[in-house]
Amino acid sequence: MKGNLLTLVAIAALAIALAVSLLCPAQSAAYASRGFLFDESSVVRGSGDVSIKGSFHDTSVDSKGWMKGSGSISFESLRNLNKVGKKVDFTQKSDLVFDGGLLKNRKSLNLPLFEKGIGAAVAERFNLSHVDKSESSVIRSMSRFNNTMDYNTSLAFEGLWNIKNMRGWSLRMNRSKEQYSGSFQTQKKISFDDTSA
Repeated sequence: MKGNLLTLVAIAALAIALAVSLLCPAQSAAYASRGFLFDESSVVRGSGDVSIKGSFHDTSVDSKGWMKGSGSISFESLRNLNKVGKKVDFTQKSDLVFDGGLLKNRKSLNLPLFEKGIGAAVAERFNLSHVDKSESSVIRSMSRFNNTMDYNTSLAFEGLWNIKNMRGWSLRMNRSKEQYSGSFQTQKKISFDDTSA
C-alpha cells in the first residue's frame, strides 16, 4: 500500500507540472529562454611585468588564452558573452602596443557546433619584442545548423607570430597555418559560416 501511495504522489506531481507548463506557456518559455550576460573591459598602461589569463567555456563557444612578459605596454580590451537559451553571442576586441622587452601569448577560439559538430577553431601564438596590434573576434551560435565566427587582426611586429585555423577534428580536417619570424606588418581575416549550408 505504501508503494502505491508513493506512485500516486509521483503521478500527481507530474500531472501538476504538466498542467502548469500547458496553462502557463509564457512562464515555461521564460524559463527556457533564461540566460546571462558577462561584460568586461580594461585599460592598462605602464611598464613592468605582465600576466593576463582568461577563458570562456560553453557547449557552443570556447575561448582561452594567456599573455605574459616584461616591458612597456598599452592594452585596451573588451570581452562580452551574451547567452539566451541556446543562442550565444561572444565578442572580443583589443588594442595592444608593447615595446622594450619580451611578450609571449597563446590563445584559441573554438566553435564546437560548427557544421553539425565538426567544429572550427582559430589559434594564435607569438613571442615578440615589439607589437602594435588591433584585433576583433565575434562568435555567434544559434544551433548545430547556424554558427559563425569572424576573426580580424592587423599588426606590426618584431619577433615570431604564428596563426592557424582548422575545420574539423579528425585526421581529414581542413587546416591552414602561417608563421613569420622577423619584422612584419600584416592583416588577417578568417571567417567560418554554416548558416547557408
